[in-house]
Amino acid sequence: MASECDSKRFGQLIYGSQQPTANSRNTMFKISNISRITLAVGALALFILLKTPIWNIYLTAPQYPEGLEMKIWQDTLTGDVKVISALNHYIGMRAISVDMFPEFEYIGTVVMVVAALCFLLALIGRWWSALTYWIVLATADTLALYDFWRWGYDYGHNLDPHAPIVIPGMAYQPPVIGYKKLLNFEAWSLPDTGGWVLMGVTGISLLIVAWEWWRHRKQRMATPKPAAAAMLLLPLLFWQCSTGPQPIKYGTDNCDFCKMTLMDKRYGAETMTKKGKAFKFDDVNCLVMFDKEGSVKAADVVGRYITDFAHEGVLLEVEKAIFLHSDNLKTPMASQVAAFSVPADLEKVKAETGGDRLGWQQVKVMFE
Repeated sequence: MASECDSKRFGQLIYGSQQPTANSRNTMFKISNISRITLAVGALALFILLKTPIWNIYLTAPQYPEGLEMKIWQDTLTGDVKVISALNHYIGMRAISVDMFPEFEYIGTVVMVVAALCFLLALIGRWWSALTYWIVLATADTLALYDFWRWGYDYGHNLDPHAPIVIPGMAYQPPVIGYKKLLNFEAWSLPDTGGWVLMGVTGISLLIVAWEWWRHRKQRMATPKPAAAAMLLLPLLFWQCSTGPQPIKYGTDNCDFCKMTLMDKRYGAETMTKKGKAFKFDDVNCLVMFDKEGSVKAADVVGRYITDFAHEGVLLEVEKAIFLHSDNLKTPMASQVAAFSVPADLEKVKAETGGDRLGWQQVKVMFE
């Protein structure tokens, strides 16, 4: 008898004064048949990505009023690729080819696996499986856009210094999605048939998750609070996981080590964490000494970046940068070290200031 009373009191502590029914203790409740069918059809629709273009980049200019376009499929490129590559050559950009995208070797497999997994989750027909369905697609969308941004950043910033047209400080990163003006070209980057299908299925699945959650709101009230909080936080976790470099706001941002305001646009550094937190520094020695202090665990760091001395606003991965150490460089915190993306820029400055070319590990040793 005492054991039964203790059990009841324990249940009240977990679920509140009103004891839940067997169907409302967790998120195992069934979703409606129309929602299951819609999710299943959406999963099958993802196979369209194997046979249609996924993304479209469209360019116009006074000399090309009819426009130029490049369509990105799951395994190839079509459209005016050769013409766009020839034009890009003049400003130092590499020729666009299928070989530039190792992702083409496995995107088709990823699409099939994701479609099959989503179809299985739709057949399960529970609220948790619908939520997982949306999380899988939202994760795939986010990773695909990030991969496209990463490629565009590298393609638009790593330019040939001996190109026929060189504009100091100019970068030509195409837009990930939307519109951007690049010299006399107007560029649009938008989903094509496959991309719209993927985004549409993702959006519809989110609506179904929200609608079923609302429809079963009474059961939701009986869900244990820790579990409910965890489910609500899941989308926030994905939203927070942007780990690329953040632009430095000169004249506003303060160094996280020496607390000085960042002013000189030729210098600056950044440490990014897994949670998307950016720690900014006005000089490379501040970055090294901040890391040495251990304020951020090495396991939590996803990237360290340094400003390209020759190209304002461009942040380089420190491992890929090359450095010049010269007593004649006047840096914000007297590190006397500048970073460059290409050897030609470094040699040009070195001819004026003298000094030694260093790698990232050598720079670290200087201040550790």
